Formats: sequence, structure tokens, C-alpha cells
Amino acid sequence: MIVIKYLLLIVMFGLMATVANGQRSSHFRVVHPQTVDAGDANYVLDLLEHDRSELLQRVSNAGLDVRLPMIEIVLNTTTGDFVAHTGMSSWAAAATKKNKIELQPLALLKQRRILETTLRHELAHALIDTLGNGQTPRWLAEGMAIYVAGEGRRFSLTNSTSAANIEHALATANSVDDMKAAYAAAYHLVQELIRREGENKVWKRLADRSYSVNS
Repeated sequence: MIVIKYLLLIVMFGLMATVANGQRSSHFRVVHPQTVDAGDANYVLDLLEHDRSELLQRVSNAGLDVRLPMIEIVLNTTTGDFVAHTGMSSWAAAATKKNKIELQPLALLKQRRILETTLRHELAHALIDTLGNGQTPRWLAEGMAIYVAGEGRRFSLTNSTSAANIEHALATANSVDDMKAAYAAAYHLVQELIRREGENKVWKRLADRSYSVNS
């Protein structure tokens, strides 16, 4: 019986090692399946550290001081795992909640050539959430994240609309096309704000919870 229990413990710890590998940098921890190469995990950490420094500098240029917590990055094994963990649709690339970023499988993001922009987009969400104390309306958060991630070229605008309409569209989108249209509208409204006011003022809007805009 003792031998059987010992063997069971070995099996249990073996399984834990398989699903709970991870690496850490100064400000991030990456949790990933054993199938992810350590070099890829370190590449993710290097990107995040670089983006963190650059984004914090942009916020500092606006006269703001923000302290980001240690952030955990979870590289899911399958799209099914990602959906189960986040409640997001299978076509979403990632999801951020407070100090945790859940990603689709690394191989999938690399295949779609969106790994770098996805990481920057989600880190921007963590920064925006910290600045706005979780109160930032989604149209502003998504539009700003798309802007700082350099994803704007992916979203062409068909019709401009109000912030309230964009907020509703983001909340009710039930297809990839609906979501892309809502993201495009959010991005172009934020882009227009930045054109009129400057990026520094938009960062201050986030910190001051100032969300009123004229379309």
C-alpha cells in the first residue's frame, strides 16, 4: 500500500510538472505547457519587458506615474482551454483581467503573425485598467490598446458613430465581423481624439476618468 501511494505521488507530481512550467522576469511570469520551448517563453518575456518600459515612458511623458503589478501570462495548450478559462469566443486572441493575461496557444498566435501585437495590446489593457482603476469604458480601452499596439492598419472604418453606440456594439457583438467593426469604430474615435488633443491628453483622460467626447 505504501509503495502504491508513493507511486501515485510520483505520477501526480509528474503531471503537475507537465502543465505548470514557467519562467519569470523582473515584472512578468509566463506559465506554459511543457510543449512550449523555453526559448519561446523567454522571447515572450523579453517582448513584454521592452513593451512595459516603452508604455510606461509614454505615460510618464503625460505627467503620470503608474505602478504596474507583477503580471502573469498564461499560454494555453489549446483553444478549448483558452475558451474555458476566459469565457471568450474562440476567435479572440487573448484576454486580460487585472494582473493576468490569458493567451491562445503560442503556435497559433505565431502562425497568424499576431504574437507581438497581441502581447502589446494586452499589456496596454493592463496599463489602462491600472490607470483608470477598472472604470475605463470599453470603447476607449479597446481603441487605445489598438492604437498603442500598432494594429490600426487592420481596422478600416466604414461609418463613424458615437461612443455610446460603439460601447453597445462591443457588448453585443456575436461574430468576428461584428467585433471587427466595433473595434474599428473604437480605434478611429480614439485616433481622432489623439489627433485633436494629443496622446498625452488622452492618457490624462484615462487617469482623470474623463470620458465625454464629441463624435
